[in-house]
Amino acid sequence: MPIKCPPAPVAANPALVIQTAILKAGSALTRFHSKSRAGNIYNPNTGKRIEIEEEGARFSPFPGAPAANVPTLYAADNLTAAALESIFHAVKHIPSPTFPRISLKDSSYSELVVNDDLVVVELTNPQLRQLAIARRRTSLKEEELIHTPPSQYPHTRTWARFLHDSLPSLQGLCWRPRLGGAGLAYMLFGDRSAPRALTVTSGPTDIDSGSGFVKVFAIAQSANIKIIG
Repeated sequence: MPIKCPPAPVAANPALVIQTAILKAGSALTRFHSKSRAGNIYNPNTGKRIEIEEEGARFSPFPGAPAANVPTLYAADNLTAAALESIFHAVKHIPSPTFPRISLKDSSYSELVVNDDLVVVELTNPQLRQLAIARRRTSLKEEELIHTPPSQYPHTRTWARFLHDSLPSLQGLCWRPRLGGAGLAYMLFGDRSAPRALTVTSGPTDIDSGSGFVKVFAIAQSANIKIIG
């Protein structure tokens, strides 16, 4: 039975105190992205709605200002974590899941370096313990944000919005990949960390053929995902 993620508050909470971490300047990140967008350009999430699960990912889109939605950029601190949290993010937790190779044709990956220190919240249980939920004795838990199916994305996006609106200095979120493997995944807020905060050091590299496909295929195998087609 899928975990039911509780509705999150949407109003800013100026009294919220939660421990943050720093993504250090000089850190290397890997990002999978559309071939139509440069590696350090944020997704504007134009026309997408927070309440429609198919119109985005786990923590985006959500409303912001001055744009209708806050621009976002997903990346990770290694290639495997980046692939598991982008290309393969919706793969179900079932025996021998499959993934169509054609779904790789519009994507590439780029290597990035972080130019400025960025403030993030780590979505892990020690930090989430500080987030109380009304009419519940326990705090928000990691599995309620990271290990939920796409049907819960409207709720997990609302928690991202809550943290964004409650912590004016916050520039992104950080978590451990749902599908396993070592490393950390990140989502950066484009209204608080501009493209100049990241520099492309390598890529883009296509992933539907050549060396890019070889690497993605190996990552899929390590996660017991079968690429077909």
